Parts: sequence; structure tokens; C-alpha cells
Amino acid sequence: MQQQTIKRTTVDIDTRRTVAVLARSRKPQDVAREGHESFIRNALKDRMGWPKREHAPESIKQAAKEMAAYLVKRDAEIAALKAKNKAEADAKKAKEEAEAAKD
Repeated sequence: MQQQTIKRTTVDIDTRRTVAVLARSRKPQDVAREGHESFIRNALKDRMGWPKREHAPESIKQAAKEMAAYLVKRDAEIAALKAKNKAEADAKKAKEEAEAAKD
């Protein structure tokens, strides 16, 4: 008697939380190789008993899209903050160099 894996189609909150923790902890290099949405969709499929070779049901696709949108927004905000800090540091350095050149 073979045991079949039960494929769930409804993404529950515990599954979302688990996958969200995995997705948030990814390094930028990992995100560059595989985008947030693709990673989340595959992780949800794994957690819910769907083989990677099969197409994900709409509930998984929608959950992955929503979760990825949050992470993309977060990454954009972090990038903007880093750019702002770099610009401020460059301006401060240029100001210090200009003052040093006066002396």
C-alpha cells in the first residue's frame, strides 16, 4: 500500500510565517539568483506537498505575489536609505576635503 502525499491548496498563516522567515533571511546574492516571488512560490509548494515540477495552484501564486511585494518594497526602501547615507557621507567627505584644501 502506497502512501500518497496530501496536497493542500489553502495557504495558512503558519505556512506563510515559516516561508516569510526563510525569505527575509536571504542574502542579496541569493535574491539576485532567484527572485523573491519564485523562491516563495517554491517554498510554499514544498511546505504544502506540491512537487516543483507541477504548476502551483492560484492560492499559492497569489500568496507568493503578496509576500514578494512586501519584500521588494522593503529592499527598495533599504537601497534608498543606503544611497541617501552614501550621498551624505560623500558630501561630508567633500566638505572636509574642501576645508582641508583651504588650510
